[in-house]
Amino acid sequence: MKAGYRGPTIWVTITTAVVLTLTGGCWLVAWNAWVLMRGWRADVKVVVYLADSASPAERDAIRAAIEGEPAVGAQRMISKAEAQEEFLRFMQLDHASLEGLGENPFPASIEVSMRENAQRPEAMGRLASRWSGFPGVEEVRYGESLIRDLSIAARAVSVLGTAVGVALACGVSVVIGVMVHISLRYRAAEVSLLRQFGASEGVIIKPFLLEGVTIGLLGGLIASALLSGLWLAIRHRWGDAFEGLLAGWVDRLDFPVGLLPGLIGLGILVGGIGSLVAVRRVRHATV
Repeated sequence: MKAGYRGPTIWVTITTAVVLTLTGGCWLVAWNAWVLMRGWRADVKVVVYLADSASPAERDAIRAAIEGEPAVGAQRMISKAEAQEEFLRFMQLDHASLEGLGENPFPASIEVSMRENAQRPEAMGRLASRWSGFPGVEEVRYGESLIRDLSIAARAVSVLGTAVGVALACGVSVVIGVMVHISLRYRAAEVSLLRQFGASEGVIIKPFLLEGVTIGLLGGLIASALLSGLWLAIRHRWGDAFEGLLAGWVDRLDFPVGLLPGLIGLGILVGGIGSLVAVRRVRHATV
């Protein structure tokens, strides 16, 4: 490699690594946003509130009907006393706060978790409408607007993350293509000499393709190391700094195993594409 050409190659490799790191970071953020929203969506339960007058037979019939639904993942019976205790614990209050209300005002309920393929407003709405007609049921709620908003947000995050990643990957391909074109200019005399000796186009083009692929590979390796190192450092530094509900959200954050080989493969791919586009100019090089 010529001394004057080594510097640009290093800078393009660094640029490729930085852009691939940003690409991986965008995908990582989008992935974890989707994971969080999927988890929040799973946390939305269908709650069947039971009338105080509901008989034990009616309650058993309601639970049996719920259990027989294929869309139901699990159910939990919550008594009036348990509902009161959960309210006090969530609001961080004591029993004295409820003095003056008389008898326990919290209804018994059945908390129903849905399977992932049924965590949609339409499916949950149909079940809520059906169960609300059962004898002994006072009301059925399932957070219709929340589950709809989370479903829309999850799709939007997936589309946005993919779009940003693709745009950055295209940017990497352009940068590598420009670098290969610069390489061609530096090696124009070599190309002319090879042609004079009757070298085929494949022989002439091969070094430029390898150069682009190598730059992409190195960029992908560096980006993988940077991204995984940043993830470990952030998790080690702030992983235990949160408490309560926020800590539960942080624990759900995930680093997908396929991201690192995906970044390396992406670097190789965009390096090859950039090289293929650039080496087409080989045919127009001065003989």
